[in-house]
Amino acid sequence: MHHFLKHWASVYTGAAVMCNRQSLDHRDPRCPPEAFDILTCIGSYRHMVMQLKNFGIELAYNPGVMVSYSGRLIRHGISIPEGDRIVWAWFLRDSVHNYARTPRPDYARYNPADLDAYELAKYNQADFVLYGTL
Repeated sequence: MHHFLKHWASVYTGAAVMCNRQSLDHRDPRCPPEAFDILTCIGSYRHMVMQLKNFGIELAYNPGVMVSYSGRLIRHGISIPEGDRIVWAWFLRDSVHNYARTPRPDYARYNPADLDAYELAKYNQADFVLYGTL
């Protein structure tokens, strides 16, 4: 297995491509809680919202948006009223780490520069909700 690992170009151990899939509120129990999934969405839909239920957050999830969160800890879901969409999801699985005998990732850490970017992103998100544009 180790000879294959040197050719794997991602920290993520799994990927999925989903087309026009409704996703009811759920958690991903097979993902380690330390890991952040990354989802990238494209398509011909408009004004879709991703809900992060246990945080009470709704994100504008328009074409080209990337989101990242712990799928294990955060209850999330989306519904697509009309239009087409494709989502690329990158995630980690403990079973792959166990099989390959590689360590699990550590919890994410933030520094003050990250918090400054968060404040800017929060402002832009609020601007989108108020005016329908960034």
